[in-house]
Amino acid sequence: MTHTRVFCLVLAALVTVGCGGSATRPEDAGAWPGRVYRLPPWRSGVPALLINVPEAYGKGLRAESSFLVHLFRRPPDAAPADTATLAIYVGLNPRDPRVETITESTEIAGRNVSWVGGSWPADRGRTMHHAEAYVRGLFRWPTTWRSDAQGLVVHVMAWGTDAAEVERLMEAAKSLRLEP
Repeated sequence: MTHTRVFCLVLAALVTVGCGGSATRPEDAGAWPGRVYRLPPWRSGVPALLINVPEAYGKGLRAESSFLVHLFRRPPDAAPADTATLAIYVGLNPRDPRVETITESTEIAGRNVSWVGGSWPADRGRTMHHAEAYVRGLFRWPTTWRSDAQGLVVHVMAWGTDAAEVERLMEAAKSLRLEP
């Protein structure tokens, strides 16, 4: 796919569903720490998501015809120097987990999920920490939504070289919810 086509797809998605900026609902502000973001819907007719992310993180979006990936990345100039990332995939065909050495049960968006993840050696003697969870069945099928929304999967991934920061992003993921 050419860069021009990718740019046009991303631009079209942003124009169609909005840029997914910060939400300012008063009822969301006190529930979880951090900045509240509205994640644009996968397609029109599917509800948007809300999430609280630590203040130091910037937001990006990758849009394709069958999925959206919302990225929250600590800016490169912030300490620690290594970027920690939280990615939220919304689509029909999530990839299989990278590793399964650590499992932890929790709840995301009102659904019971299991985090899987682990760590491995990275460059310069550091260790990469990674965790991911699948939130299935979040988009039930009311008559006002698209029929293909029922099969949507939310795949949440957090990674970085600072284990505490990855855990902080895993905690932020628990604030994920459907927009009322």
